[in-house]
Amino acid sequence: MRNHFEKAVLEFTEMMELLLESGLTIRDALETFTIIDSNDLGRKLLGYIHKGASFAQAVELMDDCFPPIYRGMIRVGNAVGSVERIFPRLSKYLRDKKKLRDKISGALIYPALVLIVAFLLTLGLVLFVMPKMELIFAGFGGNAGTGIRRNVQALELGLLIPASMLILIFGVLGFIRKMENRYPVLNRLIDRLLLRLPPAGGFITSWETFNFAFAMEVLTGGGIAVEDAIKEAAGLVSNKLYRQSLFRVRERVLNGGSLARSFLEDAIFPPCLGHWVACGERAGKTESVFAQIRSYFQDDVERRSSKFILLIEPAMIAVIGIVILCLVTGILLPLFSAYGTIL
Repeated sequence: MRNHFEKAVLEFTEMMELLLESGLTIRDALETFTIIDSNDLGRKLLGYIHKGASFAQAVELMDDCFPPIYRGMIRVGNAVGSVERIFPRLSKYLRDKKKLRDKISGALIYPALVLIVAFLLTLGLVLFVMPKMELIFAGFGGNAGTGIRRNVQALELGLLIPASMLILIFGVLGFIRKMENRYPVLNRLIDRLLLRLPPAGGFITSWETFNFAFAMEVLTGGGIAVEDAIKEAAGLVSNKLYRQSLFRVRERVLNGGSLARSFLEDAIFPPCLGHWVACGERAGKTESVFAQIRSYFQDDVERRSSKFILLIEPAMIAVIGIVILCLVTGILLPLFSAYGTIL
């Protein structure tokens, strides 16, 4: 369902970009879109506009369809007085995001399927096959059935129980993230842990910096003051710890502090961000550096994702190998051993 919405939003954005480039207004473009495309987004947005809402307000009301970054960028376009200029940037952003997600999912899908099959196979052997084998060998006398029972229990403790607990933990974390408004303290704790987690922390920091710089580029380019732009751009950042740090930066700037020093004083931001802004301040072109920062961190996200893809397949293969090894040592070898005791 989520992928369906993402695809629909991308198609809507690309079509609106083309229609607006031809000189149509937002309203005319939406009416044209509803005629040439069966996508429901256009009709819903047009319905809100007919009721008196602006395009930005209509997008905000459809928070179940448009992601926060999308709604935030439309607000940014509305703040600078030109929503039309946002669509080319949004189209590129969504295409890049889809490309990145497809690369990662493409690398994960085969190892993940094999791992799931191996887990289900192990579960079936432990729950259904091995108990029957235990009864069969127990009927021959001796301690063969007891030995099989011990190995099954060891396999449950060493493989199935940890795997089930891991699935449960991820399920609970997903539920907490979904119910963000009900568990704000837990979500802040998760955001803090994610930023400190070595593999994920660097990627998340680069991703959030890219989003922030993207919004600052548009806002400052539209004539919005830096301190006001930071407040608006912070709304596009999903990590709450990163967002709070941006508000602290804004507070220091409002109190007369240097923007570059404010970034450098907070350890959550990459050091190059503060140094880059310092160069802009010395040249008197603070606004123009955000385009360079956005470009740099966009490339950095690409580099990190490529490294992740290179590492994930060997890691998943290693996990699958461990599962197979556990199956052999925990099930097949004990069966042969029990058969030997009967003979």
